[in-house]
Amino acid sequence: MSPIMPGMPDRLPLGILGRDGGRQAPFRWTSKAIWIPGLLLAVMLVACGGNSADDSPFPIKVTSERVAVGEQVYARNCTMCHGEVGAGATLPGSPSHAEDGHTWHHADRHLFEWVMDGPPLAQVMQGFRGTLSDDEVYAVLAYIKSTWPDDIQTRQNQMSAQVEKQVIEDAGG
Repeated sequence: MSPIMPGMPDRLPLGILGRDGGRQAPFRWTSKAIWIPGLLLAVMLVACGGNSADDSPFPIKVTSERVAVGEQVYARNCTMCHGEVGAGATLPGSPSHAEDGHTWHHADRHLFEWVMDGPPLAQVMQGFRGTLSDDEVYAVLAYIKSTWPDDIQTRQNQMSAQVEKQVIEDAGG
């Protein structure tokens, strides 16, 4: 048995591959027999791109430009139900997005999906897919996040990063 590849024989039959009339020729599992397929796999993964945390828009980065855009988009599309951030919801049952609410208890990816497609089990909130672009939703979420204290932003970003790591691992990236 091969010491490099347990369970594999030291010698493999050449049979139709060789000109030896079906005799067995010695084959040794060498480092080349292992690193060449590994190298090919690495090249394929790099060529195909794959998912990585760097490719993900989550956690959403809070920038002054995003916050300014997000505040306008929020005013046009969200205040009628959720009210101004920090002032309380206008429509009963709509969650507050301020630090006293529970929005920050959710990962950015989930918040984004809920804005686009409606929250799970939502009876009132419609999804905004087709109405708002991805960038507009990122901006709204950046605006909401900008109103939270630093410690809440940090915890919510850590949770969002952990969710992204799991999503990427589950996708095989």
